[in-house]
Amino acid sequence: MPAYYTAADIAQLCESGNVKYGVIGNPIAHSKSPQMQQAALDTAGNPARYVRLLAGTDEGEFEQLLEQLAHLGFEGVNVTVPFKKKARAIAVTCCELTQLCGAANTLKYSADGWHAINTDGPGFEQAIKEHSGRTLSELRVVILGACGGAGSALAAQCVLSHCPALTLVNRPRPELEQMADKLRPLSRGELSTCHFGTPELQQAIAQADLVVNATSLGLKEGDPLPLPPEWLQCGQIVYDIVTHDTPLRRIAAERGCNTANGLSMLLWQGVLAYAFWHGNSTPLPVEEMRSALLRA
Repeated sequence: MPAYYTAADIAQLCESGNVKYGVIGNPIAHSKSPQMQQAALDTAGNPARYVRLLAGTDEGEFEQLLEQLAHLGFEGVNVTVPFKKKARAIAVTCCELTQLCGAANTLKYSADGWHAINTDGPGFEQAIKEHSGRTLSELRVVILGACGGAGSALAAQCVLSHCPALTLVNRPRPELEQMADKLRPLSRGELSTCHFGTPELQQAIAQADLVVNATSLGLKEGDPLPLPPEWLQCGQIVYDIVTHDTPLRRIAAERGCNTANGLSMLLWQGVLAYAFWHGNSTPLPVEEMRSALLRA
């Protein structure tokens, strides 16, 4: 079986098998979602298949692929970089988190079109609770890379969950203050912004309970750290949304931090997507999905 399929061969694939779900991105060959979601479908006795789909990045190609999938009888898709904002734009309805961050990562098709939610935020919140035993409403949070597709969803989730203090960190970009201005009216705690490498960030890190790396740093071997390691303090939670082990996580653990990578967030994103597609009335196959992820 190929690592992924394109718009050119998806019609033939659908004719040869019961393909109803998939994950769309570019690149996409690395995605672990098929192993996780196929395990869930198999556990439920659902004969449907879930595949990786590579969409072109030229104008209109993502939208054309979604139109093709709807015509072929697809029922749901996950969406990853760089198409999350386009997924929000094409949706006929969306959840509050999707409205706030302007990005969707899960779509469900019905007769009137594609409906969108964003499971990045609640998946992250459930992962933190499972890992630390604490909720976002108890934690002072710093998000590194807050303007990215995932970072903006995590920031919005922290506000919706009434985080007592939230610092949004990014390179100097107009989007950073725009996001902060959008979230402040909903915030019940402190909400501030700062840039990488500044004294303000060092101070925010010193006061934080949870430091989140939502940047791409750590995806590739040899990437620099997103912050000086000496800024981290023993006992802090350091959560890296990259799904493999990273230098930041290793160094944070050496400094006595409570660390985790993004596999747990990916798990709960997947569980929530599965529930969106199939409903919450049936038991959710969380442990089967977790086991499949760990084997992937």
